[in-house]
Order: sequence, then C-alpha cells, then structure tokens
Amino acid sequence: MVDDRSAAGSADYEQLHEVYGVHIRLAQYPILAPRIRELMRRELFEKGIITAQAFEAEVRQKAVLSQHREGLADPFGQESEPTWNARLAVIRDQLTDFYFAYNFPPDRLNDAIQRTLTETTSPEEHALILSFNPELAPMDLLFSQGLAYEALPPEQLSQARHHLREIIVVLIKSMLSDQLEFVGIAKEIFSVRDLQEVRKHLIGRGKIGGKAAGLLLAQKILQDAASENAAEHALELHRHVEIPDSYYIGADVFYEFQMVNGFTRYMNQKYRTASEIQTDYPGIRQAYVEGHFPPEIILSLRRLLEEVGNVPLIVRSSSLLEVHFGAALAGKYESVFCPNQGTAQENLDALLRAVSKVYASTLSPDALLYRQRMGLVDYDERMAVLIQKVVGTRYRHYLFPAIAGVGYSRNPFRWNPKIRRDDGFLRLVAGFGTRAVERVANDFPRIVALSHPELRPHVGSDRLRKYAQRYIDLLDLEDGQLKTLPAKEVIQADYPGIRYLASLDKGDYIAPIIARLPRNENGRLLLTFDQLLKDAEFIGLMRSILEKLERFHNWPVDIEFTVEIGQGYPDTDYTIHLLQCRPQISHKERLVVDIPDTIAASDLILQTTELVPHGAVAGIRYIVYVRPDRYHHASSYELKLDIARVIGRLNMRLANTNFILIGPGRWGSSDVDLGVKVTYADIHNTRVLVEVSSAAEGTEAEPSYGTHFFQDLVEAGIYPLPITLNNRGAVLNTKFLDGAPNVLTDLVPEMAAYSPYVQVIDIPAVAQGRTLQIIMNDELERAVGYLSTSRAAEQR
Repeated sequence: MVDDRSAAGSADYEQLHEVYGVHIRLAQYPILAPRIRELMRRELFEKGIITAQAFEAEVRQKAVLSQHREGLADPFGQESEPTWNARLAVIRDQLTDFYFAYNFPPDRLNDAIQRTLTETTSPEEHALILSFNPELAPMDLLFSQGLAYEALPPEQLSQARHHLREIIVVLIKSMLSDQLEFVGIAKEIFSVRDLQEVRKHLIGRGKIGGKAAGLLLAQKILQDAASENAAEHALELHRHVEIPDSYYIGADVFYEFQMVNGFTRYMNQKYRTASEIQTDYPGIRQAYVEGHFPPEIILSLRRLLEEVGNVPLIVRSSSLLEVHFGAALAGKYESVFCPNQGTAQENLDALLRAVSKVYASTLSPDALLYRQRMGLVDYDERMAVLIQKVVGTRYRHYLFPAIAGVGYSRNPFRWNPKIRRDDGFLRLVAGFGTRAVERVANDFPRIVALSHPELRPHVGSDRLRKYAQRYIDLLDLEDGQLKTLPAKEVIQADYPGIRYLASLDKGDYIAPIIARLPRNENGRLLLTFDQLLKDAEFIGLMRSILEKLERFHNWPVDIEFTVEIGQGYPDTDYTIHLLQCRPQISHKERLVVDIPDTIAASDLILQTTELVPHGAVAGIRYIVYVRPDRYHHASSYELKLDIARVIGRLNMRLANTNFILIGPGRWGSSDVDLGVKVTYADIHNTRVLVEVSSAAEGTEAEPSYGTHFFQDLVEAGIYPLPITLNNRGAVLNTKFLDGAPNVLTDLVPEMAAYSPYVQVIDIPAVAQGRTLQIIMNDELERAVGYLSTSRAAEQR
C-alpha cells in the first residue's frame, strides 16, 4: 500500500514529466515553436483556464524571482530593457508549456502542432496572417507584429491592413484611451511606430491619461502635411506646431502608490457629503505629499532627470476622465512646476512631491463635487501624470514664453455684432499661461475675436490701460523660484520681439513700436499685443490650428498653447507649442429663446446688454444677493473670506432648489477686494452667476470666458451674466432686492451674523407665488430676469 505522500509525489512527478514532454516536443520545431505556443496560449485563454491578464502578471512575477536567483541586487538598475524582454519571453514559453501540460491531454498538443504543419501558406503569405487574438496578446507581441506589418511592401500591406488596424486599435485602447470617440479618430492617425515612441517615454504601466492622449492626437493631426487643405498648406501649418518633450507615468502607478501607502481607505471619498469632502481634504493631501513610491518608479524618475538635465519641468494631471467628450475637468486637478535647479537628490525629491500632489488632487473638493455634478462619480478615477519640459526663452535671469494663451474654435460670446462665432477666439498673455486660464487679481489678458482680431471689448486709451496685463508669471533662474513680477520690471526695450508684445503709452494715445527703443522708454511700455494681432500670418496660423482640430474631431475644441517668436523681419517665424487640446464642452445645440415684448417695470429684476450668453432658466425660487455696498465696506479681509464661506454653505443647503447668485465684481476672484473669493465647490449648484459692477466707479469686471472658472460654469450649466450699472440697458432692481425679507437665518441659522452682507430672498413668498425667469438671447445682446407665473421647463 502506498501512502498519500508517495501518491502525491508520484502525481507531481508525472505532471512534471508531462511539462518536460511538451518542452521536448516543441524543441523539435525551432522555427514553428513560437506559432505553436501562440495557439496553445489562445486555447488556454479561450477555455477560461487563465486570463491573459493573469497570465502576463504571473510571467512578470516569475521573471522578477528569476532575477533575484541570478544575483541581481538591483534588478531594475542592472538589467537593460532588451535583456528584461528576453527574460520575459523565456518565462512566457515555460509558463505556456506548464499550463498546457497540466490542463490538456497530450493529443491536444499534437493537434496544435498538426494545425501549424498543415498550413499551406508560403512564407510571404504567412507574414500576412494574424495568428493570435490581439485583445489577449501581450504588448511585446502586438508591437512586434504591428511593426512587421508596417514594414511590408505596399502591395502586401494592403492585404494585411485590416490586421494592422486591429493591432493599432488595441494598442490605443491599452495605452491612450478606450473612449470610443477618441479611438475612432486616433485609429486613422496613429501608426504602431508612433505608439512605440510613446511607450519609450512611459514610466510604469497603464494608460497615459486623457490630457496626454488628447495632446498627442492634436500633434499628429497638425503635423500631418498630407491632410492640410489649401489654406493650411499655404501656411505650412505642419512646420509651425510642436509639443514639449513629454514623459508619462502610467495610470496603474496611481494604484501602486495607493497600495504602498495604504491610501485605498480614501477611495470612497467621492461618496461622502460635500461638507465631509471639504473637511477631510487638507489631511488627505498632507498624507499623500508624505507618501512613498515603489522603488522601480523612483529609479525611473531618477533616470528621467538625468536625461533632461537641469531643465525646468511641469508635472501635470492626465486623468482618464480628462478630455472626456462631455466633461473636460478644466483646472480641477493640480499642476506643479519643478524648477529643477538643485542637486540631483533635491530635484528628485521635488519631482516626487509634485507627482504626489497631483495624485492628492483627485480627492480635492473641486474635483469630487464636479464629478458628482457631472454624473462621473461612479467612474473609477485613474490618474496618469504628464511630465513636460517647460517651454520658454531665457531673458536675463528669467525663463518664460513670449506669449501663452487659450484658444476656442467657437467663440462662446460676442461683444460686437460683427464677430463671427465660427472663427473662434483667443485669450493671450505674456509669460506663463496661468494668467490666461485663471481669474487673477487686478490683471487682464488680451481678448481676441479671430474674425476681427483688432476689435477690443473696450476702447479708448484709458480703458486700454485699465485692461492691459500688468504682471507676468515667470521662473527666476537665480533662485529657482516661480514668481509674479510687474511686467514693466521684466520686459524691457531690448526684449526680442518687443514690438509684437507691447505698445508705447504716450499719455493721450497708445502708439505702436516701429523702431528700436531707447532705454528711457522702458517705463512707458504697455502689453497690448497690437502688432502681433495685425500680423496676418499669426492670425492665419491660429485660425487654421483651431479649424483643423475641429474638422478632425468633428466637434469644436479648445486649446492651451505658447508662442515662440522667431527672429526676422518682415517675415516673422512663429512656433506654436501646443500644451492641451480637448473637446469644447460649451458647444451644444442652440435653443430658441424669446424675450417678452413687454415686462412691467416692477416685475423686471435684472437686465443687461453686454456679453450675454444664450439660454433660459425658469422657476427660480431663491436669489442669494451679496450686497455690493456693504461687501466693499466690510471691515476686514477675514470677513470677506467668511462671506465666501456663507455662499458655500448656502450652495449646499439649496442643492436641490433653483437659485441664482448676485454679487459684486468677479465671482471667484483671487483678490477679495474685486469679488467674492469662491471656488467651484462653493457655487456649483447655482443656475446663474450675476456679476454686478459699475462703469461710473470703474469697477467693471473683466470678461471671464476662456478661464478655467468659466469652463466650470459652462460645463455645469451655470450661466455667467455681467451687469455693469450705469451702462445702457443695465437694470438691477435694488428696490425689490433690498426691500424683501432676508431668510438667511431660516436656511442656515449658524450664519445669522452675516445677514447684513448676504441676503436670501424667497421669491414666491414676496411675489404672490411667482418665480424668477431669466431669458438670455445673445443675438439680441439682451438678457432679462423677471417675475413670472410660467413654470416652463428650464432650458440649459
């Protein structure tokens, strides 16, 4: 009688013998063995014995163990990529033999061999066959086969093009994005060789995220000379567009970072209340910043820094949710500059902190509440990271781009009936583009309608001065710090291309720069971009970029970019560095909105005739009114910050009710003296955001369109509506607003102390059951808000 241990040992020996048998059989077919093993793996996957993903994970695990057995103390540092890939191939074959021997009888191997032997194809015909399922195949095999197809002569490639297309689609879905809208465009643009270049710059595993994918797609579209129309060809569009040198941290590294640090406990933050999200975030962010990275990621980032040298870097979010066809998450996640001017260890530490800050921003109130609002909260957020060399030119001891900005292929607002929406618009600044995408205090970008680039929203020399850029964001190379400095202290008469950026302030008028400037003119420089916007080549390039991107996306787009001005006169050479491209979420079918012919004066609550959006909101129950006079006379900075927190509390309290906000100056301003310093999380439930300013007092608000704040409003279906008192047609019925009872304490009793500053009006309670209706018609350049008995469905 044989005991159990002997029986078990005998069974193990027999199975091991079968594995060796498979290996010996296949050794007799040195050329065909790879194809036979492909058939074997496919059968393993199709029968559900093991998934392709689990199989590849085990291959990698056993490969790492084999490195340790062979005495590699630092496997990632001592072994080159070709050697590592060769090791994976050997382990993959061994594991294939093992699983096949353990799960199939010997005659199944005979079938696989016979199927391979009986193929009647010639070697040339065999090159055209796809003998594996790309959806289940490892990445190395996809690239190998795809590159082989692309190397075929044209007549053979035509026969294998359908196989090549499938491989490209699988690679796009694995590396870039699996959104069908994106894949549908990208499969016509990318080659396997393109994707191989992306892989060379990929750290870790997983997709590179929406921002990086959208940028690469835009680059391929714009650099394809063969697809240019006549106007684009005349401009040689493909020659003028570049993207910065880029590296990618795959989305799977985000999971590894969470696992290593025990941060999976925060994965349910998205289901918490707004109050809990806001309360928890500072502690979560600090924990992320102090988190640790897997050793192989640290090594890869160290190598990246060795490769780029002491070049400043920017670390940017590239979430799988970003550049979604339906939600762009503009400005929701953090971007971090790394001056990269210290020692090797200091630079590495700064880069790791920057990546951890980007990861932490996935749990910020702005990001999570935006996702809740947009119906994206149930989507598994996966954050990849885009690391780019900072684009700019050294001037003295500063580094900054000559021009940065945002561009829209469709102009969402017109300040003059001449403006054609389809030509798009730009928002330009000198220096880094922060001031183009954020609402900054007491500073203004140049707003450009590309149909009429010299047509300003404001005219007259006094207003040109008022709405000129005063400060510039730059990197100080002496101390490695990002700084905001007065533009007049930085940009002097000897700055290259000064005549394109600046004009001379002559007191009574603004004059162009037409000759070399003496130094005593430095203090009279005013950033206007007038000469740049008179250059037909620059305007043609920007129009063509936006038009071509919209044509390929079959949807309006917006971009972020910098401009390098090459030396030469009169033919200046421009290089456009594209930093981002995404679908323009604000584009939607236009609604028919009719403004009543007659509205009783007592029923008219508000009216404006400038920068009017298009749409309508009915059934508004509450008006939240921050009284401009009392806000401006608030006794302290802290009190004005507290008023912003009151708005945030009301935003949560009125979450399921139609309400609007009316307040002084710029909502979301970084300067509390110019407006209430709210964030998206404080106002995301409102329907209309009314900004009240006064031409007489010189407190007119700068148009916000083109900023991330503006994007937040548009994507959430919130209408921004400026009212400049004393302007033609402007009405704000302060008699109604000031005379209505304040129900602030009824809604949020703990905020009663702020009743003098924040008034909440329950409209039906004071208007005989009526509600407020706001109708906005951009063609008529008129918006009205009036008391109405209509309960018509709201139109977004």
